[in-house]
Amino acid sequence: MRVFLYYSFRFVIYHEMNHSGVEHMLFDDCDSESDGGEGGEGGSDDYGMLDTKWITEYETRLMYDEYRLFIKTDITTLKFEFYYLDCNKSCVERIVPVKYILRTPNQITQDELFSVVRSYQHVDKKYYNFSALLFYSLDFLGGGGGGGGDVDIELQLSRYIRGSGGGGRFIEYTNLLSIDTIYISPILTMFHDVIGFSVLLYED
Repeated sequence: MRVFLYYSFRFVIYHEMNHSGVEHMLFDDCDSESDGGEGGEGGSDDYGMLDTKWITEYETRLMYDEYRLFIKTDITTLKFEFYYLDCNKSCVERIVPVKYILRTPNQITQDELFSVVRSYQHVDKKYYNFSALLFYSLDFLGGGGGGGGDVDIELQLSRYIRGSGGGGRFIEYTNLLSIDTIYISPILTMFHDVIGFSVLLYED
């Protein structure tokens, strides 16, 4: 008698009877596909089934996230960078990055700006005066409506990647009281982290 043992998700024991020439194949009861009703009325033999649903869901989510990077979406957060200058405004002592969640998508009010700036004017028992607020935005024109709009986006996007502009611009505010509400147009999701403010503060 020769016995062969094979491992995968099932055990197969093969018996070859030399004296009779009869061959028997024995499958274990756990995951036999031919186990119709012997394992209970419902024939619940899910032990051998590998659940791949999570893989499909994960791949779908990845594809959606990648697609979303290249469509215009609302701005819901803005990046602030606080530059702390010495009293002569000749040296940057430190830089503090801050991420701010907008109360209303695509806009920030004077009240919000005041609140954010005031929250960071005291550092290490020092008071820093407001000097200037620089707002950086990307204005990609067009936007998929046909008639050459897509070409505008492609041109400006390629210019931005090459570092030759591409619709980016700085707006300087030296007086927060002159600001009512700053409106920001929805842009490609991949550029959301670029939009934001640089706040210049100097030591009193």
